[in-house]
Amino acid sequence: MTTTFLSCNADITVVEGDADLLRVSAEFQEMPDLVVTVAQASRLFGVDHAHSRRILDTLVNRGILSTDGRQFARGGTGR
Repeated sequence: MTTTFLSCNADITVVEGDADLLRVSAEFQEMPDLVVTVAQASRLFGVDHAHSRRILDTLVNRGILSTDGRQFARGGTGR
């Protein structure tokens, strides 16, 4: 299964089994107070800026993360 959504004026498809997606999701579950920007997530998770943005947007779309438009945090933390 794939998920397609519009982000940064480009159609982006993320494969359901994407290892980076699963890894980033697990990091937020293990560190519930983690709050990052896209640039910080890119450095922390060792992926390029565009891929980091796709991962974070996908996790927001799935309700795992929330965002205030700049920072990303685990869903339900008020961000």
